[in-house]
Amino acid sequence: MKVSSVSCPDYNSEKVKNKVQKALSPLGGLDNFVDSGDTVLLKPNLLSPKPPKSGIITHPSIVKSLIELLQDKDIEVLVGESSGGASDDEVGTITTRAFQVSGLKEICQDAGVKLVNFDNTEYETVDNPGETVENFPLPKTVLESDLVIDLPKLKTHTLTMFTGAIKNLYGCVPGIKKREFHSLYPNPDSFSEVVVDILGIIKPQLSIMDGVECLHGNGPGEMGQKYNLGTIMASSDPVALDRVAEYYLGFAEGKVPVSRIAGERGIGESSLDNIEVIGDFKKPDKKLKTPNTGFLSFLPNRILKPISSALDAKPKINAGKCELCGRCYNSCPQETIYKDEEKFRIEHDECIKCLCCQEMCPEGAVEIEEHPIVRMINKIS
Repeated sequence: MKVSSVSCPDYNSEKVKNKVQKALSPLGGLDNFVDSGDTVLLKPNLLSPKPPKSGIITHPSIVKSLIELLQDKDIEVLVGESSGGASDDEVGTITTRAFQVSGLKEICQDAGVKLVNFDNTEYETVDNPGETVENFPLPKTVLESDLVIDLPKLKTHTLTMFTGAIKNLYGCVPGIKKREFHSLYPNPDSFSEVVVDILGIIKPQLSIMDGVECLHGNGPGEMGQKYNLGTIMASSDPVALDRVAEYYLGFAEGKVPVSRIAGERGIGESSLDNIEVIGDFKKPDKKLKTPNTGFLSFLPNRILKPISSALDAKPKINAGKCELCGRCYNSCPQETIYKDEEKFRIEHDECIKCLCCQEMCPEGAVEIEEHPIVRMINKIS
């Protein structure tokens, strides 16, 4: 299986367009995936309403490049997403605001491309041939497009360790329904099974990853640390693409549950031994940080099971940073966040540690509180 990884130091529009073409070349170029007259859906990662410079979302220059390249081939292009969270009183949904703040709304208007908000579009209930829920609500736009191009952002993730091409498809689940699946499957491995089930249904034929700037540490939101990694990646196999990106971040094989499970099911290639990486990009010497909450996943189950609940890192709201916007409250699948004396607090006895609150906080006010033993081990490791 081929994964293309080319160097791209910044988001200059013309440079990005050239680099996208260069990344696609070893895969046969766009002509290997599309025909004139096709309808193609682009699925970026717009976790929340963030500007391009945040390093949290798929940079709009990547999306703009794909729009131009596809329209040159007489392709109808759509851009669709459902951000995290439930609603935003000012504009209706978090996704609507994310389209605006990211710059995608303006780009799509200028190009005559339809933006599809998966929170309020028509969807079908699709039977799940996988191993978790009985069915998924998925937008008709996703199901009826001739081609889905997955445009993930390269980031760490406090629940699933890493978020890339596979996890990006979770954004096809409309709005508040995402909270329900988090509540039903709070364990990182079981939640990853849900995500892999969605991958098995949508099966994007092409994935192009924004790794020009990545997040490491406690991503995928404000608590992550931005780093100029300097690559644009592409593959017809989202699992292989994710595995190479995980390697760049320093994850050993099998440590990220989403790609490991997808590989075990035979949906894609999750072993570097069977992946051919093509391109001029070289893995940086800098040691990047994995999520603090991911520490316990490196321990054997026989050690982990008796101590996991005691040593688990917990989300905590920093009242000094909190602007009382309520997005953490609206995003919590367990309804375990309360407002008390003009501040929000988390009831840890009921918390399932899905960290949706941390993902959605625009101020970085939801912090990870580590057990002292874990802090000590992290300092010496």
